[in-house]
Order: sequence, then C-alpha cells, then structure tokens
Amino acid sequence: MLADIDDPRPSRARGFLIGAAIAVPLGLVFWWFASQWLPKLILGNAVEYDVRLRQEDAYMQAVCASPQLPRDESLCKCVLAMEYPSLDCRLPFLHWSLERQVEVCADEATFNQSLKFCSCVRALDEKLQTLAPDTKEARQTVQNYAGCTELDDALFLPAVDQLGGS
Repeated sequence: MLADIDDPRPSRARGFLIGAAIAVPLGLVFWWFASQWLPKLILGNAVEYDVRLRQEDAYMQAVCASPQLPRDESLCKCVLAMEYPSLDCRLPFLHWSLERQVEVCADEATFNQSLKFCSCVRALDEKLQTLAPDTKEARQTVQNYAGCTELDDALFLPAVDQLGGS
C-alpha cells in the first residue's frame, strides 16, 4: 500500500476507451443482426414450413377423397380422422410417400435420372422389408425418408390423378 502512494497506478481510462472502441461497433453489428435479420430468418422459415404443411394437407385430402384400397387405407384412416393431417399423420404419410417413390424409382430411366434419391429410397425400402412392422426401428427408417427428400435430385410425389389404381 505504501508503494502505491509513491508510485500510483496508471489511469484505466485508456484501456476503457480501447475496449469501448472495440466492443461498441461489435455490439451494434450484433444488435443490427439480431433485430433485423434474425426475426426475418425465423419467421421466414416458419412461413415456408407452414406453406409446405398446407400443401401436404391438400395432397393428403385429395388422395383420400377417392382412396385406392388397400394401398391408401392406413394413410386415409389417419387423414380423415384429423383436422391437421400434415402434423398428426406425419409418419403414415412418410411411409405412404416412401412406398410411392419406390414404385416411381422402379423405372430404370427414372432411377438413372435421380440416382441419389432413388438409391436412398431403395436402401430405405430394403431395410424396411427386413424389419418387423410397427417397431421403433421401422418407424426410424420411415422417418429417414425425409432426408432423401432433401437431396438435390429428389422427385416430387406423383400427382393425385397419376396415382391411378393400386
């Protein structure tokens, strides 16, 4: 303490000003990003997701308007019982979609056109054939179909009028 009297500590003002000169611009950039871009990013993704779910609702309702038994039976049991089938019938819809895409990818020209997607679909179908239905592993395999749909050469589901008979 006596040494501080003879040799006082240097002022902290210089360090404070340097820290403020660095932190204030970074804080302003973060605040600008958080207030301008982050809400748009979150809401934009939510809006896109909601639009996709409404499209899936409409597709499922159209399929179940004139179902082809037994192909559509498990899907339509759920769809016709729920108000929002895209949310409540997710797993049956993914399973139904996987089966339709297996049928589409059976054509060699289509398989060659969408090689990654069709390979993914075939691999999931082969794995699903080895599993007992209504098991945790089967449900996880069906849920993995969503990853196939994100591939760059993914195919859309067939139009309802193209589904035809079973």
